[in-house]
Amino acid sequence: MSFLTPLYLFGAALVAIPIVLHLMRRDVAPPVPFTAVSLLRKSPVDRSRRHRLRDLILLAARVCALLLLAASFARPYVGGAPATTRTTIVAIDRSFSMGAPGRFERARAMAREAIDRAGGDRIGVITFDDRADVIARPGTAADAKATPAAIVPGFGGTRYAAALDSAAELLADDDQARLVIVTDLQRSGFDENGAVLPEGIELSIADAGPAPGNLSVSNAGIDRRRVTATLRNYGAAARTSEVRAAIDGRAAEARQVTIPANDALDVIFEEPSDATRATVSVDDAEGYPADNARYAITESRTLPRILIVGGGPVAASGFYLSKALQVDGGEGPDFDVKTVSGSAFAAMTDAQLREQSVIAVLSTHGVDRRAGEPLRKFLGGGGGLFIAAAADVDPAVLSALLDWQPPLVPRDIRAAGVLAATDLHHPVFRPFDAVAANFGQVAVERAWHIDTGAAWRAIARYTDGAAALAERMGGEGHILLFTSDLDRRWNDFPLHPTFVPFTQEVVRYLGARPPSVAAFLVADVPAGVTPAPGIVQAGSRTVAVNVDPRESRVDRVTADEFQKLVTRSSAQTRPRAVRLAQQVESQQNYWRYGLFLMLATLVLEAFAGSR
Repeated sequence: MSFLTPLYLFGAALVAIPIVLHLMRRDVAPPVPFTAVSLLRKSPVDRSRRHRLRDLILLAARVCALLLLAASFARPYVGGAPATTRTTIVAIDRSFSMGAPGRFERARAMAREAIDRAGGDRIGVITFDDRADVIARPGTAADAKATPAAIVPGFGGTRYAAALDSAAELLADDDQARLVIVTDLQRSGFDENGAVLPEGIELSIADAGPAPGNLSVSNAGIDRRRVTATLRNYGAAARTSEVRAAIDGRAAEARQVTIPANDALDVIFEEPSDATRATVSVDDAEGYPADNARYAITESRTLPRILIVGGGPVAASGFYLSKALQVDGGEGPDFDVKTVSGSAFAAMTDAQLREQSVIAVLSTHGVDRRAGEPLRKFLGGGGGLFIAAAADVDPAVLSALLDWQPPLVPRDIRAAGVLAATDLHHPVFRPFDAVAANFGQVAVERAWHIDTGAAWRAIARYTDGAAALAERMGGEGHILLFTSDLDRRWNDFPLHPTFVPFTQEVVRYLGARPPSVAAFLVADVPAGVTPAPGIVQAGSRTVAVNVDPRESRVDRVTADEFQKLVTRSSAQTRPRAVRLAQQVESQQNYWRYGLFLMLATLVLEAFAGSR
């Protein structure tokens, strides 16, 4: 028998307490002189003997109770912890660079050899690229040896951190652990930080061999009638190859090109009409098959629509807001902006308003009751409404159109100090966290002073405490009210650098989302999309999926460099022998029986003491 916490056995020394008390309480009758012994009452000797027997039983019960208590706290268990055995994990690189001719066959052979060398170890197998999967959990060599044959190169890039993390998790309970990584030692596998392995795990590298070179299509893009592909030669010698393109299902004329060593070359295919999708491929029998093709589609630029309601037939209001929303971010503006007069807005139908993402009201001139029902339906369907106060905006008209009860009635129109973003957690102001103080440069000469409460929630204020930007719900949609104008009549906001990002964040929050991404790497595909290159459907969208061009490189690290690039973390777990002993003890739970016997002994002691 062994004990999990043997120090508690020192508590057994407490058995000395009842023994000492027993010895101290022994009655020794003092000698008393008597003249006539015959006058003494007879004493039953057998009764005295029973008292001594009872005292011995009480002493034994108390001693046993203390011994059982100490033994129970020491957590006894029978049988030693199982003998420790080493666990070996074989991690096989399945990134697409392993698809070079003959490379993965060597990797399979190396994996089997590593399994054979493990001998009596518990053996597990994982495969990895940009993520790691457990193919065989630690078990027998026979189970592990059958797995390499079923593994094939995929389309992901090499990320050694994924393999190391998965192996560390599997080996967390092992004192003697070994990790064998079968890989082509791609340097790009260390492009991202996080290659960490606990110190107690032995790391071995099995090199699947270098690739003599690789030719890849590293990029492809469509610009109306022109398809441009970038070919890159990673080899040490110039390569001549045929480049083909399939554009909207039609095969373009093939091109014969020569790419210099360690260089890139652009190949252009001209089309008679605008192209929408293209596949460009190159012949390369020596390199990696997965990067011999690149897929491209015309990215949808269906921009969210912003309708600005200005004043008068020439739509003079809204100039600054319109220009701010049409700022070109490098790939064109993010919003389709249209400005209309109040009368034109009032004549719009429900269907026309549903085509808009956000409506910005900068003037109510010419707006009549006809606009009320379509506008309320627009908000009820989740549309967003942005209102900027100005002399051209009548709060009574707004209240009638939107059926606000109580109606919006500004208390006053006066100077308000400067602007201050008070709720930096609100989505409109969250991007300004580090530069929110810049709003303090906006001087406001006039602004509506409204009552906030149940209807309106202030998310920005002026320095005099009045609400600057307030929000309320309108059906399923949001309404934001800026209590000063956006046309430089009541403030100088449009002249400050915060104006453009502020207006864009406002309309994004109200529902004007930017266009969806139409191109993904294999590692980043949306949920439900197979992680493989091609032009595929992602729900209602058509997207292009391509391999990571970093994996196309042929530069490698040595096995020694690999070991140095892996950060070793200190082991924080207890020794495996202790963990196994805890496992055995938790299954037996002899301490419970000890406490039960102790209680039974105390019951016996109480019974004997009462006699």
